[in-house]
Amino acid sequence: MPWHPATIIRVLGPIALLACGGGKKQVEEPKTDEVAPAKPVKPAPETEEDREKKRHAQALAIIPDGSTCLPAELRQPDAPKLELAAIGSDAVVCAVDQDRSRLLGPVGCWTIEVAGGHPGALTYQPAAPLPGRGLAVTIDDRCARGYCLPKDAKVPAEPVALMTWNLDNSKVAVLAADMVHIFDAATKAHETSFAIRGDRAVTGDPTAIHWNGASLFVEANDGETAPVWVFKADGTLVGPIDALGGKDKGPLSTRNGSFLLLDKGRVAISEQGMSTLTVYESETGKRTKLVRKLPATACKKDEQDALWRDASAAVSPKCKDFVAKTYGHLIGADAVAGTKNLLVLLRGPRLGELAVIDAKTLAERKTIKMPWCDGDGGGGGGDKASSAAPPARARAAAKPKTDDPDAGGQ
Repeated sequence: MPWHPATIIRVLGPIALLACGGGKKQVEEPKTDEVAPAKPVKPAPETEEDREKKRHAQALAIIPDGSTCLPAELRQPDAPKLELAAIGSDAVVCAVDQDRSRLLGPVGCWTIEVAGGHPGALTYQPAAPLPGRGLAVTIDDRCARGYCLPKDAKVPAEPVALMTWNLDNSKVAVLAADMVHIFDAATKAHETSFAIRGDRAVTGDPTAIHWNGASLFVEANDGETAPVWVFKADGTLVGPIDALGGKDKGPLSTRNGSFLLLDKGRVAISEQGMSTLTVYESETGKRTKLVRKLPATACKKDEQDALWRDASAAVSPKCKDFVAKTYGHLIGADAVAGTKNLLVLLRGPRLGELAVIDAKTLAERKTIKMPWCDGDGGGGGGDKASSAAPPARARAAAKPKTDDPDAGGQ
């Protein structure tokens, strides 16, 4: 039967609609590649070089580069501590950080004009550890200033080590968790270790380690006394430095006194504000005792004994004033030796002064004042050179050629 046009339309119309989907065509969104969130970049591990840069920046914030005066902040109880050394023909003083939260080490050093036209004038030097003198440092990644403890060595709960360089800076000793570790200074290679505990060995808490000649000296404090023990560099125990003569036998104590590195072969222990000074030869152990002649005391015996035990003890004002004037400036004093005299860095009310003291009688011969940045004691303001500090070239020209510390030498 032939298809009538109307019939064709009726048949094909629905098919066309079905072919077109019966309505508006759905448009698909183009597919895109999903980008995963970026992983956080881990910071590179901090290196010893990074830590040294941070310490250097913090040190310069305390003592600016080129400073020729002592910052007034050094008078504060928790401030960096001034320490004295003789290096070659120079008397050198450094401010060493004591803040346990950072332990920056030396934050500023100066050579001191001891004789000449401007005694006490300071010439800034880059901060560096003083040979033989100990300092406390933080332990980072089992390392103290880049000298790393052996893998089997114990790390103390408080990450602090005591360390020192020998006098020619060729060796380093690090005391951590009752063990002394010896390193080659240049390569930082570990060489040997030894314990500080044992029979007649260290008791109490170690507070410092020093190196003089072939001997290492460990200071410790048990709360009542502060003896010093001697070890050879190979770990051989020599024992504590004992008192020489008198009724009081047993170890000497640096409490109310100090431990001194006099020269390349001798150390000394000052007791009770340098009432006595016992000199110890590092090689032989030979001791020599010096006694300072003291003025008539204004204290009763029990009063002065009480003050030696506790500086805040209740005693008469007369007695307290006498002890402060007679002993206060020498409690904790540092010193280096010359041929005839000792050059002594004073403490307490005379901080910032150097005294030239007779090496036999301990009598003070003269005083040298270093400049303070706030102007006290002849210093200038801020970083400016004071009237006591001439230009560097003038100071160099006036520098005496001698080996005595009261004339600028060792």
